[in-house]
Amino acid sequence: MGLRDVRIDETTWRQASEARRREWRAAIEELLEPGRAVFRPEADRIEVDVSEQAIALRLLDADGATLEEVRIPRDALATLVTEYVDIVRQIAKDDASGGLARLEALDMAKKVVHDRAAQMLLASCEGFGMDHATARRLFTLLLGLRVDTTRLVGVHGHRRVR
Repeated sequence: MGLRDVRIDETTWRQASEARRREWRAAIEELLEPGRAVFRPEADRIEVDVSEQAIALRLLDADGATLEEVRIPRDALATLVTEYVDIVRQIAKDDASGGLARLEALDMAKKVVHDRAAQMLLASCEGFGMDHATARRLFTLLLGLRVDTTRLVGVHGHRRVR
């Protein structure tokens, strides 16, 4: 069947700007796209609850029963989020003045951090039944919930430099 919905807690959603909600919707659409994201077959919905201490993820079936629940402490994501954002800022800074080789290296570093974040999520959310690509998409959503990505130039996608 496939995942049908991803819901962000009402307080977080309500307090966000429309631009941030648009970014979250785009990340959610990638998680919901049929055949693109992999979760347990009986998974119907993910609920995301954001607090200062952690992000709680709850995987539910079509009847609303919890299949799996995970709490990811803020500290578990903090280093990866900081590294990722620092690289994105460096890419934006170097875009005008840096050479092609430097931009390629920074883009590769961004991919490496994204992959490490996916590995951390795969280990933390083992019962979700995700594959690596889905975990990368989930990190994109979690990154957007922790950082206002609407203010970061170059945060979306990876460059095709050549």
